[in-house]
Order: sequence, then structure tokens, then C-alpha cells
Amino acid sequence: MIRRTVLLSVSALLIILGLSACGSVPPAPVDRFFRLQASEIPAAGTLPIALEIRNVRADSLYAERPIVFSDAADPRQLRQYHYHLWLYPPAQLVREHMRSSFGTGSGAANGTGKTLTMDARIVSFERLLDGKRSSAKIALEVTLLAGDKSLLVKRYQAAQTTSDDSFSAFAVAMEEALSRIYGEILRDTNLLPAEPR
Repeated sequence: MIRRTVLLSVSALLIILGLSACGSVPPAPVDRFFRLQASEIPAAGTLPIALEIRNVRADSLYAERPIVFSDAADPRQLRQYHYHLWLYPPAQLVREHMRSSFGTGSGAANGTGKTLTMDARIVSFERLLDGKRSSAKIALEVTLLAGDKSLLVKRYQAAQTTSDDSFSAFAVAMEEALSRIYGEILRDTNLLPAEPR
């Protein structure tokens, strides 16, 4: 009787060990976080007056940290990656990137004592998948103000193909696309009248 009980116990234990080995769960994917580094703005002159980057906002999926992507075959559908995230929400990420790229934060005086204020809204901030290479796709709606007077309201957009299919290359492509947008903003700023009307 004791021998039979021992054999049954050993058999049950072997079955449990066998089942647990068959059903072993692979480790959960690791979250990966991405940030942007300051970009060199393409040569477009210097700012005519000091620039204060006041506010950058984003709505819906673009306000969240997961990287948003779309497929060129179905551009109306946006999705989010589960384990690939921005270090900060895109609005904060872009605001800090703008400040470090423009070399400005508080609108420090440049000798004129005048300050131009910029507000922006993220309209598009995503990874576009198209065959083997992805690209960074960005659109910003920018408002430039002198005091409470609006001088310019314009949508800027850029797309930059990645050097490879990695997320690190995608982050670099985002920096390059933003840099091109900043160059356009700088050119438009230089075309504004020296004295707001």
C-alpha cells in the first residue's frame, strides 16, 4: 500500500513537472524609452528678436507616451506600440527639444529688449511604416505673437526616412524632421516686420 502511494505521488509529481515545462511562459518584453537630442537648425539667419517658447500642446494619442505609428497602406488608422515609449509625453519632449535647439528658454534678451512668443500644437508625431524603411512624420501648428498680437499662424510639416528599421534610427529621423521645421520657422520669423503693426 505504501509502495503504491509512493509510486502515485512520484507519478503525479512527474506529470506536474512535465506540464509546467511545456507551459513555461517567456519573459515579458522590456519597455524601451526614447528621447530627442538637440538638433542643429539649418542655416537660416539669426532670430531678429528674442524668442520665448511658451507652450506646446498635443491632443488624443499624441498626448500619450507610447510611440504612435501608421501604415502607408492604411494611413487613416493610427496605433500605439506597447513597449516602445517616449521618455516624456510628446508635448513636453518637443518643447524641451525646441528650447535646446533654438538655444532659448526664457526669451533671454538679445540686445533689443523685445520678445517674440511661440505657441505650438502637435498635429502629427508618428512613425510611418512603408515597406522595409520607416519614416518620421511630424506636423506642428505654430503661432508667433508679439505681446497679445498674433503675427503668424502656420502649419509646418516634415517627413524623414530612417537610416534603418530600428527605433533609435526613428528617434534620429524625428530630430532631423524637427530641425527642418525649425529652419522654416526661423526663415518665416526673419520675414516678419521688425516692428509689429
